[in-house]
Amino acid sequence: MLRQRLITASLLFLLVLVLIFWAPFLVFLVFLMLLAFLAGQEWGHLSLIAWPNGLALVLAALPAMLIFSQHLPWYTLAQGSVIWWVLLAVLLTLMPPSLLRGAAAWQRPVSAMAVFPVLLPALLFSLSLQQRAPQFLLWVILVISADDVGAMTFGKIWGRHRLVPRISPGKTWEGLLGGLLGSAIMGTLGAWIWVGAATPILLSGTFLGLITGAFAILGDLSESFLKRRADCKDSGQLLPGHGGLLDRLDSMSAGIPVFVAGLYYLDWWK
Repeated sequence: MLRQRLITASLLFLLVLVLIFWAPFLVFLVFLMLLAFLAGQEWGHLSLIAWPNGLALVLAALPAMLIFSQHLPWYTLAQGSVIWWVLLAVLLTLMPPSLLRGAAAWQRPVSAMAVFPVLLPALLFSLSLQQRAPQFLLWVILVISADDVGAMTFGKIWGRHRLVPRISPGKTWEGLLGGLLGSAIMGTLGAWIWVGAATPILLSGTFLGLITGAFAILGDLSESFLKRRADCKDSGQLLPGHGGLLDRLDSMSAGIPVFVAGLYYLDWWK
């Protein structure tokens, strides 16, 4: 399983690396639309709705429609995304993950509609970063990946104390600390490579890595909540060793918008 997981992750990283730095705008847009369609399908199935393909088509079409229709208020979208994820964190804390099959009928379409504020901002910011600052898109992916690796490593070796057992029994406080350590290190390295080596810049990179990693974990927990309600272990079987596409995009969905908000705050978004 671990070997399969590493092979899949390596191939995905190479594909994404090529697309970030060498793909034309339309090619990258089509790639993101395909991701949106497949992720929308998985979200629709987890929401137990009868029309997952319809949800997927709408989600896939929106990035192109929004990009080509007008200039988006990027700063406002970044701020709104941070507020959304903070509110979602409160909701996850208060709302028990009861099974969706036994819940009121209105909860299924509401669960399905939540895919738009969860995934759409990350898709739009990815498209903008690829055009305006591809190195920053690579940076945020590396920060979130370091968060995942750190959390998995610390969790397997030292994990003893459960983080949120009612949502995700496998996650631990030790894993959380390992993830934050990994994202902080990658945030610092990225600042040194792409922004500058001055101490204030490095400290800002560390903070940006930490806050991105923290929200990436929140994105992971939000998908765990959805899977718990649907009584599913994985969102799908598309990626060998990883599960479904949502199992890879969950951290990105929260981490990328918060990272961009941090770039605005630090005045690094030009």
